[in-house]
Amino acid sequence: MGSWALRAALLCLGGALVCSQFHSLPHRDGLIPARGQATTQEPKAKTPEEEEPVTKDCGIAPLKGAMEGSRIIGGTRATIGAWPWLVSLQVQDGNFLVHICGGALVRDRWVLTAAHCTKEASDPFKWRAVIGANDLSQSSTYVRNIRVVAIVIQPDFILETFVNDIALFRLRKAVRYNDYIQPICLPFDVFQKLDQNTSCFISGWGRTKEEGNGTNILQEAKVHFISREICNSKMSYGGVIPNTSFCAGHENGTFDTCRGDSGGPLMCYLPEHKRYFVMGITSYGHGCGRRHFPGVYSSPSFFKQWLTEHLSQGSTTRVFNMDMVRCQILMALGAIILLGVT
Repeated sequence: MGSWALRAALLCLGGALVCSQFHSLPHRDGLIPARGQATTQEPKAKTPEEEEPVTKDCGIAPLKGAMEGSRIIGGTRATIGAWPWLVSLQVQDGNFLVHICGGALVRDRWVLTAAHCTKEASDPFKWRAVIGANDLSQSSTYVRNIRVVAIVIQPDFILETFVNDIALFRLRKAVRYNDYIQPICLPFDVFQKLDQNTSCFISGWGRTKEEGNGTNILQEAKVHFISREICNSKMSYGGVIPNTSFCAGHENGTFDTCRGDSGGPLMCYLPEHKRYFVMGITSYGHGCGRRHFPGVYSSPSFFKQWLTEHLSQGSTTRVFNMDMVRCQILMALGAIILLGVT
């Protein structure tokens, strides 16, 4: 009995070492670990593809003309494929998936969103990323439902004040691009000062009025940049807008994001590049569609170093995922079998 127990213990120990060899290193700052799960990085030379923080072909919607679209709150239904980088981030609730926040596909395994969205659930395995969808109540051959294996929070994020409200969700597998699924460009090395003449759009499945319900049909609306002088004035947010955030919408509240739109991108079309860029991430607002209180957006351009560091990891990033769980289960079953034969 003692020898078999010793063998079982050695088997478990050996299995744990084998698993940990591939999956276990101390987690980096900013990760929300779920019950000991961690994102790790191994010292490995990057391939030429991994040197770039985003794909070269980004910000183009094959099924939408560059300046076509709407004229969310005050918005209209988006046409299928209009915003191929829009992601519905959903949480498992029993047998159902519930839309919580929006997100933007910025690489084939990375979704950009707001850090405060993780307040709903910090365990990455509870999240799903639905990509390529227009109507969340309908299934389509081009829609992809992919598990999330890691959540990376900007380490200086403060929930109470929405400072540095930005996060990355890493997908279990890379998504294949098509007419309905494309990445949006990040505003790195793009000299662009947003003003009221910049064509920007919001889109999401959030509430269509402040006390209303969310919608299964993707909505869109055109908005414009609102200066910090106006947005942070006494008649508006009174100086509480973080330095890494800005306002966009409409001064009288005609067009705005609302609950359920958080994490979604503020998409601005830059004609000199003929592409869309994610200039902002929907963060918060005082109510929805209220006069003098437009939506507040985190600016990804302030987080270039942090984003590039994670996005450039590519396939070199090791994530504690279901493979490790399976490995541990197999080791435990092996130990039980050995003990059972005694």
